[in-house]
Amino acid sequence: MTDWQAKIADLVDQNFAAETAFLRELVRLPTDTPPGDNAPHAQHTAELLEAMGYRAERHAVAAAEVKAAGLTSLTNLIVRRRFGAGPVIALSAHGDVVPPGSGWTKPPYAGRIEDGRMFGRGVAVSKSDFATYAFALRALEAVGAPLQGTVELHFTYDEEYGGLLGPGYLLRHGLSKPDMAIAAGFRMPSSRRTTAACNWKRPCAAGPRMPPCPKAAAMPWRRRWMCSTRFMRSAAAMPLSVPALRASPRPPSTSA
Repeated sequence: MTDWQAKIADLVDQNFAAETAFLRELVRLPTDTPPGDNAPHAQHTAELLEAMGYRAERHAVAAAEVKAAGLTSLTNLIVRRRFGAGPVIALSAHGDVVPPGSGWTKPPYAGRIEDGRMFGRGVAVSKSDFATYAFALRALEAVGAPLQGTVELHFTYDEEYGGLLGPGYLLRHGLSKPDMAIAAGFRMPSSRRTTAACNWKRPCAAGPRMPPCPKAAAMPWRRRWMCSTRFMRSAAAMPLSVPALRASPRPPSTSA
């Protein structure tokens, strides 16, 4: 690990309390899908990102498309941070969640923290990724490493119903053309036909839209939210093995 990679990990640790507070704000506003009335959550997320100094693009999906998909309202967000010429890496996550179901022993929308664990819908999937990606990017900026390329944050709201109005929408409308993507997920078998967020070059456009799987994180899992230090230690090592965000003698751009 280089000095600047170690600094990134340290910066993430130093800002972990703020990251936790950011996540709690996301958890406290429900995004149950169905009914999928998630434009208000996108607006709240955009405001939180703008308070961090980012410009959050709001891409509202037409009401007719949303209704045809069986949803209520949907806005996708993009944050772009250009460090210089080079490839574009998209960090993709979704804010919609399956309704909580039964069996909870903690309030699903309180973001309660006990013994170093947060309890709530979306804490593990995938609101934690919103917080992880935003604060990882913040640490990457703060360390001041000479980088090239662009990081995009894609925060979308149509994962539970297949992704065609989430990541698929961004691609179909030419709103993003990333060279590669990072999308968090669980290692669990599934026979459902969905759009894979990491298959950016050729998104799935065939097959019927499927309703959300009732087992897809609807249970009150006692999982610690994603450790962004671990994520950044992995992400910071990427320039050693892939041609993304390569270190460069040129200073980083200050444009957002």
